[in-house]
Parts: sequence; structure tokens; C-alpha cells
Amino acid sequence: MNVGNICNREVTTITVDTPLVEAARTLCDSTSEALVAIASNVSQPTAVGILTDRAILRALLERGGDATGMRVVDILPRNPLVLSRDEGIEDAMSRLRAWGVEHAPIVGPGGTLCGIISRREILEYQLRQLA
Repeated sequence: MNVGNICNREVTTITVDTPLVEAARTLCDSTSEALVAIASNVSQPTAVGILTDRAILRALLERGGDATGMRVVDILPRNPLVLSRDEGIEDAMSRLRAWGVEHAPIVGPGGTLCGIISRREILEYQLRQLA
């Protein structure tokens, strides 16, 4: 089994040039725990990172609460964890833990976005397999 089989395919995306305030609003209005940042709005987007409420909060705290002029790209990690859809479940969990992150985008050939996975989703899958 690999992460491509269990990932959440209903992904809320945001482009990297989106104002941070708009991205925060999108995250609040969404049922997602994280947004996948993409390079641009195209039919087969390329994932470039993950935006979480925690990352937004950290950025605001570092800047004294002022998000004026900030864009998503300004707070994305420079070298984010991105998982291949063919990566095994155990390997994916190990990488998420090693990187200290809760979420990662899942990509196919050429970096095309396939979905998103979280540690919680992997743990739930593993528990179902044990039952």
C-alpha cells in the first residue's frame, strides 16, 4: 500500500502569490487543516508547499501582527517535504516525523498534485488495518 491510495484527493489549494490575509481567510472557511500551495492556477497544478494555520500565526507573531503586503510565498518553507504517490505508508510516516510536520502534498509524475496526507490519516489507516 502507498500514500497515493489513501491520501485525501479533495485538496484546497492557494497560489504562492496570494496575499496572506486572503490565504488565512480561505483556510478558515475551508474544512481542510492545511492548504497546498501551488505555483499557479492550472488544470494540473504543481505542489510547492503546505500552508497551515500555525505557519500563518508564526509569521504574524514575527512581524508584530501585521500581514500587510505579505504573500503566501513569503512564509512557505524553502525546501518543503513533498511525498511521491508511490511512497509506502511506513516510509511516509517516518519522513513526516523526521521533518517534524503534520501534512505533506502527494505528487505524481512531474510533481503534479495528487492529494494531501497527514500523520493523523496515516495513523487512522494503520489502526483500521490492525482491527
